[in-house]
Amino acid sequence: MNFLETIHLGIALLLTIGGYFLPNKYLPIYLLSLPYIVIDWNDLDKVCWLTKLNQMIQYKTLNPTVDNEIENSFLNGLMRQQGIVIEDDTFTFLLYVIFIASWLYGFYRLTKQYKMKLFPNKYVKYLSYVMIIGWIVITLPSLKKKEINNENTNEL
Repeated sequence: MNFLETIHLGIALLLTIGGYFLPNKYLPIYLLSLPYIVIDWNDLDKVCWLTKLNQMIQYKTLNPTVDNEIENSFLNGLMRQQGIVIEDDTFTFLLYVIFIASWLYGFYRLTKQYKMKLFPNKYVKYLSYVMIIGWIVITLPSLKKKEINNENTNEL
């Protein structure tokens, strides 16, 4: 494991458990950085910038073409090297659940520290409920559709 991979592993560990263990004074930085890192994963190339930087150094080019699944997915690649094989979509889903749980607990700790109300009034509360329910209603059918498409592709 090289230096960049060590930093990458440290950042990944911090993101997965940071909401639970970081001191309160660092929580705002954690709460702001996690969404930005998730946004970086969801850009066009679907690769973390540290993974991309590591590939640039390893292949000595600014636009490395890597077809190896283990190299393109740092955390899932580490799991596969240890003999734990999880489908890419499932691993991403589990990773998001872990990140969201940690982020929410960090947010909860921050609201308790500063004695903030989660919902300042009933309108914000209802609007939040509508947005969450809407997100679930829109997201779940698309996940099921994607699962059906994957099954049909595997049958061919």
